[in-house]
Amino acid sequence: MSDINVYSGPMKCGKTEQILSEYKRQLIAGKKVLMFKPKIDTRTSDTVVASRNGIDIPAIAIGNISDIKNYDVDVYCIDEFQFLDGDVNVILDMANQGKKFFISGLNLTAERKPFGKMPELLAIADNISMLTAICDSCKNENAVYSYFKGGKDTDIVIGDKEYMPLCRKCFEEIIKKN
Repeated sequence: MSDINVYSGPMKCGKTEQILSEYKRQLIAGKKVLMFKPKIDTRTSDTVVASRNGIDIPAIAIGNISDIKNYDVDVYCIDEFQFLDGDVNVILDMANQGKKFFISGLNLTAERKPFGKMPELLAIADNISMLTAICDSCKNENAVYSYFKGGKDTDIVIGDKEYMPLCRKCFEEIIKKN
């Protein structure tokens, strides 16, 4: 049994869909489950995690990983983990006490750098699913990068309208052009 399950990959690869599915699955199994999301992510709502296919689930907005300790449930689902601050050992300690986690997050920034606390989370995960998207440019099924189409003046731009998933070849071609 995997206690810390992580879904990672580029924008538009289905990470959120995976944890929404697990949320429902765990409820069917009779578990007490809560969904969490970063306070900084206000794309759809402060109190909902939603997928592109129209599924949404009520969520608790948090700013720090340790905020989840205020809730005693069997299963913790966390979306957009890369935006959270704090110590990932909170999750490890809770998993060691029998708690289960389903977590989604971007592993890389649009500049292909490790994103937030994701590298630390991936290091302690029991199960990692690295998902791919469809390349917006060539339609290859192995898009692993998120490219930012607009100009950025900070590392983080919340939202997905300005991002596009790209395969390695298309990402390199766009970088060379720019």
